[in-house]
Amino acid sequence: MSPETAQPSAVPTPVKVLFRSTPVSPSSSSTSHSPPSTPPFVAHTPIANTTVVIVVPVNPVIPVVPVVLFIPVVPVIPANMANRYAPLQLPSNPTALPQDYQSKITYFDSTGSLTALQHIKKMQDYFESYEIDDNTVRMRIFVQSLSGDVRTWFRSLTANTIANPDQLYQSFTDRWEKKTAPLHILAEYDTIKRGPQETVLEYYARFNNVYNAIPQNLRPPPDLALYKFLDGFDPDMAYQLKERAPATLAEAQNVAVAIEANLIAKRNRDRTERKTTFKE
Repeated sequence: MSPETAQPSAVPTPVKVLFRSTPVSPSSSSTSHSPPSTPPFVAHTPIANTTVVIVVPVNPVIPVVPVVLFIPVVPVIPANMANRYAPLQLPSNPTALPQDYQSKITYFDSTGSLTALQHIKKMQDYFESYEIDDNTVRMRIFVQSLSGDVRTWFRSLTANTIANPDQLYQSFTDRWEKKTAPLHILAEYDTIKRGPQETVLEYYARFNNVYNAIPQNLRPPPDLALYKFLDGFDPDMAYQLKERAPATLAEAQNVAVAIEANLIAKRNRDRTERKTTFKE
């Protein structure tokens, strides 16, 4: 051969070897196989002058999105507020009262010269002057203006029954506006009795209000008022009071409150003892 004759190249010719995850049956044709469902990952690995192509199926990666549960938080009226304003229908998150309102309002305890209607008018003037438009704020400030027997009366009202200021004002005037007709006042005094669900405090506040509303020239003397107050109780309670022989109406009312407190304490002790005995 002449020097110009082409010599075989020393570089080996690469050979592609395909490795499949599933071998092809000998009986099947080389052209009958199905193509892979996902693009293969190809790695070129030299083996003894041979290029090996490894076909590795690649599965798609599905990202995992964490799920965060949303639990709504329902605000709750604080216990002290719920007890103080129990008869009112208030939202779960009521608006705060204005600062220093206590020094700007008038107070009503039914013993002064101010009538119930006049007190309402003064409170409404205050709300207008300080631009207080929120009804829940108006109702709570009005309640805070009540003191003595009037505050006791308010707390005795059925819970969650007053929805707006007009209803509050109506209940207030029905109970505390002084009657002007002497015959009407005397008729109420003659028939006054302690109610079945009425506490002693509530009864004597109501008794004092009616008694003080009687015109001075028609008002029974204090001694007769004392016996009238005692007769307003059920026979058992009236008997216990008469045994103590109170000398004045005020003393009789204080004794009645003490007797009721003792009875309540005794009932609670008996209830606790019964529960303890049952557990044993």
